[in-house]
Amino acid sequence: MKIKAALHPAMEALTKDIQGLRTIPSHHNTNVKERIELLLGQLPRFPGHYLHIFNFSEGRVVYARGIEEVLGYPDEDFDLDLLFRIIHPEDASIVARLSECALEAMSKLCNPDSLQDLCLSLDYRLRKADGRYIRVLDQTSVFELDGATGTVHSAFSLCKDISGIKTSNTIGWQAHGFEFFNFQVPEGKAGQVVYRPTRRELEVLRKIAEGKGSRKIADELCISPLTVVTHRRNLLHRTGLKNVAQLIRHASALGWV
Repeated sequence: MKIKAALHPAMEALTKDIQGLRTIPSHHNTNVKERIELLLGQLPRFPGHYLHIFNFSEGRVVYARGIEEVLGYPDEDFDLDLLFRIIHPEDASIVARLSECALEAMSKLCNPDSLQDLCLSLDYRLRKADGRYIRVLDQTSVFELDGATGTVHSAFSLCKDISGIKTSNTIGWQAHGFEFFNFQVPEGKAGQVVYRPTRRELEVLRKIAEGKGSRKIADELCISPLTVVTHRRNLLHRTGLKNVAQLIRHASALGWV
């Protein structure tokens, strides 16, 4: 079932960026689905969950499961064009920007120590085949590296319908394990985007709230002062706040500190 709605300009630009990563013909690995089935076929799919794998070099979804049960579209019809067309128009620009940042962050990876530590979590609204919108938590991580270059070859997304858990229309997100993730809340969008700090960011934030300086925090957490400064800067950019005082008030209100 194909969706004919116009593609949001932000999603159209993102599509071009992704297609620009293609490096080999789509017939390069003819047994990719069989190989993925071998790896994931026994993975349980819990109610309300679906998953898919996108191959960057081929520019296509190479595996999808559970799409029809959750969203109502046949698994074999699921591709980026369909996904981008069913994202809620009010969420599209933020989701596109976060996705662009994820692409940039992954492009900087080369033989990372642990793929399991890398994850972009993002929740937003999707339109089902029956026209209703649901809120989905999309957790995307690196699935496979290119054996020759050590760069990202494909990404794995595990998604869940969280409509019964979250009812607000804000977009929640977290980038875990990426050394570089250059996202800043767009002007005027701070109320639409809710950032969830990583464990390390929370550790730094709590010590900032205690009034400790960067060097003291670095010593206590066994990290460099520059890393502390980077965490502070990232927290301000990712929450859309102007200064540390605002950040502490925001953190206190949300129970982070």
